[in-house]
Amino acid sequence: MLRLCLRRLASVVPIMAIVATLTFLLVQLVPGDPASFLLGTGATADQVAELRASLGLDRPAIVQYGDWLGGLFHGDLGVSLVSNQTVADSLVSALPVTLSVAVLATVFTLLVGVALGTVAAVRGGLVDRAVMWGASIGMAVPSFWLAGLLVFAFAIRLPVFPATGYVAFTASPGEWLSHLILPMVAVGLAGVGPVAFQTRVGVVEQLSRDYVRTLAANGLSHRRIVCRHVLRNASGPVVTVASLGFVFALGGVMVIEAIFNLPGVGTLMLSSIRQHDLPVVQGAVLAFSLIIVAVNLLTDVVAAALNPRIRFS
Repeated sequence: MLRLCLRRLASVVPIMAIVATLTFLLVQLVPGDPASFLLGTGATADQVAELRASLGLDRPAIVQYGDWLGGLFHGDLGVSLVSNQTVADSLVSALPVTLSVAVLATVFTLLVGVALGTVAAVRGGLVDRAVMWGASIGMAVPSFWLAGLLVFAFAIRLPVFPATGYVAFTASPGEWLSHLILPMVAVGLAGVGPVAFQTRVGVVEQLSRDYVRTLAANGLSHRRIVCRHVLRNASGPVVTVASLGFVFALGGVMVIEAIFNLPGVGTLMLSSIRQHDLPVVQGAVLAFSLIIVAVNLLTDVVAAALNPRIRFS
């Protein structure tokens, strides 16, 4: 297990170096001049040139890249061109919102998907077909459309949950959860289908194994066999699918934050792109990439812990 962790950690460095380089190059291709945007349409060419020089935007791209990369090694993501706040501080205030929605959506996806997949595999027949049809429909529903429907149903017609806004967990855990219930469902529903399908396949496969018949012959109840043994042995591929669901949830949160007026990284990135605040855009993309790499690393470790064949391969 230790060798596996070290091998995965060693691969993180070149991956993040490539991601940092691509992030810088792509942001440089964003049309528009930040200096012209900050000064407005009434600025003269001399004023624009002076601001470009003060911001360091008149230097060659390779020099700007070297300075930015050097700052990354010291934990410095730069300073916002608009708010003059450090990019790190902007991300620290926005990341908890985005991660809260993504993590809750993934938990929702796992709980509902595993439950539905297990029921479909164990019951079979009409129940199996109904569950799989329902999961397929859930995968096809766009998250933004579902978000609007949830707001109309549970915030306007039946005011059960707040429609917009965010409350920090440290301020009030109950309010934090109530503000994130609707975004959680809107983001997480699309991932229920893949988890349910994978769980069903794994459980059906495990139920045909000899150890299941042996445990049943020793007097264990069917429910205990499924919950204690079958689900554990079928969980490896489900964890992988769930990790992919978390990555897709991060992308889905970008749209959902705008609908529910959540002050997360998606909202921060959209406003920064509109304002040509390139350091913030670079920092946000890099932060997302680092989170995705970390999730993939954690997934490999968990999958190895659940499956000894991966651990010793």
